Amino acid sequence: MNKRIKSLVFLMLVAVLSMVCVMSSSALDIPKEIASATTKSIVAPEIQITGGGMNIKPGETLQLTAKLVGATGNPQIKWTSSEPEYATVDENGKVKALKVGRTVITATAKVNGKNISGKYAVNVVARENLLRNYLTEHQVLSYMYSTVDDYYYTDDKNAWQDAFGFARIYDLVSPYFVLEYDYIRVFFPYDGQDFMVQLWKGQYGYVFYGGEIGIYHKNHSDKAPGMMTFFKCADEKYWPYMTMSVYHQELNGEYVREFTREYDKYWWCTGFKNGHLRVVEPADELRIVARLTMNDKEMATLFADGLEDCGFKRAETIEDVELDGFYHKGKDVYFAWQNISEAENTMPIKIGATALFVLNLFAIFIAVFLMLGGGIFALGFLFII
Repeated sequence: MNKRIKSLVFLMLVAVLSMVCVMSSSALDIPKEIASATTKSIVAPEIQITGGGMNIKPGETLQLTAKLVGATGNPQIKWTSSEPEYATVDENGKVKALKVGRTVITATAKVNGKNISGKYAVNVVARENLLRNYLTEHQVLSYMYSTVDDYYYTDDKNAWQDAFGFARIYDLVSPYFVLEYDYIRVFFPYDGQDFMVQLWKGQYGYVFYGGEIGIYHKNHSDKAPGMMTFFKCADEKYWPYMTMSVYHQELNGEYVREFTREYDKYWWCTGFKNGHLRVVEPADELRIVARLTMNDKEMATLFADGLEDCGFKRAETIEDVELDGFYHKGKDVYFAWQNISEAENTMPIKIGATALFVLNLFAIFIAVFLMLGGGIFALGFLFII
């Protein structure tokens, strides 16, 4: 199956999923209650838990493993279950399912005099979730599911989306397709090319929220990038090593880590959780903390300068990085992003099932037109309407 056919199939699946979701539930509309919190350090010790899955049946067991990251040592781990009537956990991290329900397994350790912990959700189910199990074991249209942190992501090394690159027009029309997100574009020249690192975070349809980091480039031009300026996805030789953690603000104001993408080399770092934000615009109840390791010090320096041009504040040490700030050393750039955004203000989109059905059919029509060579004409028509 070639990339164009895959793209069409994926869009059709999104259309069906969106219609099912909007017919079964409406978007939450809870007023924002807590102002943005600040953070002092973006690097802190934590416990990461891994296991063979999230869904087990009554009577089955699941072995979890806790790993200390961000600090040295081998502290003693204490395991607990939030709902022991559904599943218990022993001192070695072995979970035993008792009856249908959901529990959160916590691993706690004392590091430098402070208790730190990691969490792992376990669902005791009467029958297995076939979709999640399939995504766990097989790549479907480049989308996969992670049992660690319970989120979805793309196979960034071989994603069909790499054929489409990116242009500003994509972001301008996205709200009309129920995509509401904040974004930042970081421009810098390198190796005779114009580079763009783009950041996104927000609501992706009625089903998911999350974030993305992508790197793109084009031939050098003295002209400032415009609405239709096309950047292609970065060639593999320019791929940085990336990791990204997405945090979500709870009602009490605390930002809790939702998931962390593994530190690896790719052009597009993504992650999406099942759910809906309380307020979709601006999406400052989401926070992204990331590290990018560029090809060399020159590329990292130029990227860091680009962050500063976008309004990020430079920190002298990694411990001093605050919200919308960054730290640069050698080939590494660390940053914490929450409030800065270039996204245009748009009215919240609230449409019914019938309108959403028509809208998705129209989206599929435009996608087919694009894939059959309509190109600039299809994008121009989208912008006009």
